[in-house]
Amino acid sequence: MSGFSPHPNGHRNSSEEELPEAMTQSFMSMASSRRGVNGLGGTGDAADEEEEEEEALHNPEIETTITLVGNVRDKPVIIIDDMIDKAGSWIAAAETVVKRGGATKVYCMATHGLFGGDALQELENCEQIDKIIVTNSYPIPPGAAQNIKKLVVLDVSGLLAEAIRRNNHGESISALYRHFDPY
Repeated sequence: MSGFSPHPNGHRNSSEEELPEAMTQSFMSMASSRRGVNGLGGTGDAADEEEEEEEALHNPEIETTITLVGNVRDKPVIIIDDMIDKAGSWIAAAETVVKRGGATKVYCMATHGLFGGDALQELENCEQIDKIIVTNSYPIPPGAAQNIKKLVVLDVSGLLAEAIRRNNHGESISALYRHFDPY
């Protein structure tokens, strides 16, 4: 048990039990042309934090850590979040796993593709990103996806309709979590 003792509140300090180096690789985002990737979470105003984070990505004086768990050398990487709004942190993560981690491909996946400003074009222009995958849960403005070859939009209308139908008839929706093949 390498010195780990449970705390009454269920929390522990990260210094109490470190992950083996083979499991965690931590890179400074110096490999990225966009810097300042912040950790997820927090309780403040998300919009304000996102704007500050995006501004920090353009400031070469700011440097933070991107933690890569596992070995991605010669492997494809999937970066997943709930939404894609700004491109900066996605590009920084993609550049880091390719340039420093040696990943072969990068797939950026999110449920909601908001694509604020020029985000979609910036992601398209990033050489390290192979595909941008989102659902049609949020409309992409007409013309915004024009000439964007990396974008894949998955239709979830059938899945959502079936979930609503089952819910209205008192049927279980757990079967929908097993596998959904729209084709």
